[in-house]
Parts: sequence; C-alpha cells; structure tokens
Amino acid sequence: MENISSVQSEQLMALLAQQIEDQRADLVDRYLGVLRESLFSNTAFVRPGILKSVAADEAEILLCFLKRTGSPAAKRGEQLYQAGFNARAVLRLGQATRQFLLHHSENGQVAPMLEIIDAYEMAVIEGFVQSIGETNKAERGQMERVIAALELRVTTEVNRGDH
Repeated sequence: MENISSVQSEQLMALLAQQIEDQRADLVDRYLGVLRESLFSNTAFVRPGILKSVAADEAEILLCFLKRTGSPAAKRGEQLYQAGFNARAVLRLGQATRQFLLHHSENGQVAPMLEIIDAYEMAVIEGFVQSIGETNKAERGQMERVIAALELRVTTEVNRGDH
C-alpha cells in the first residue's frame, strides 16, 4: 500500500503538470526571456534562432518529468551544454521554473512543489556537469595525443641531426 506522502506527491505532480499545460505559453515566454538574457554570456556560440525551440523543449521535458513519461532531465542538461549554454543559463532556467510554479501554487503546495522541482533541476545540473567532464576528458586526450606527436617529431628530428 502506498503511503500518504507518495500519493500526495503524485497528485501534486499531476497538478503541476496541468498548470504547465494550461499556462505553457507563459512558461515558454519566461524561458525565452532567460535564454535571451544569457545569449551573450554563453561560452560557446548559440544561434539566436534556436532559442524558441529550446524554450519550448524545456517546458515539454519538464512536463514529461512531472507526468513520469520518462525522466529526460539529465539528458536535458547534456543537451543544454551541447547547445552552448553555460551554467548560469541553466540555473536561470531553473529559477524561472520555480518562479512560474510558485506564482501558480497555493501556500500548502509550496514546500512539496519545491522538492519536486529541485529533483528535476538536480538531474538537469548533473547531466550538464557530466557533459562538461566528458568534454574536458576528450579535450585532455586530444592534447595528450598532440603532445606525444610533437615529442616524437622532436625526437625524430634530433636523431636525424645526430647522424
């Protein structure tokens, strides 16, 4: 038998999902605003033309998380990193999510709602950070190969000069 807390959590997730479905345009606009603000602070090139799509995808993935039709939150963090967004933009998206849901929540729902959204945001951040680590590892490997090739070249040139 499920405990009351689990049932309440499921009900709240369904309610939050419904709020997002009902007010999706508002949430997407909030996301779009955050993405536009962060456009010039990103470490990689982000095409302005993709911002609307990224904002709409963010709302959809949050909805999927709440409906438990998949948990693509960590994958989302990876996608945001690959698209060129920095950590500040990802954190600001989370802030926009919380502000949106706080605006549409009743007082008794605030603490449990924040726990649910924090779980989503934690997974997004973990995916984002993991992508940074994988990129750094790949770049480090490339640097090591370049250094090894240069050392081999120098050694070969020095040996040629000795003969």
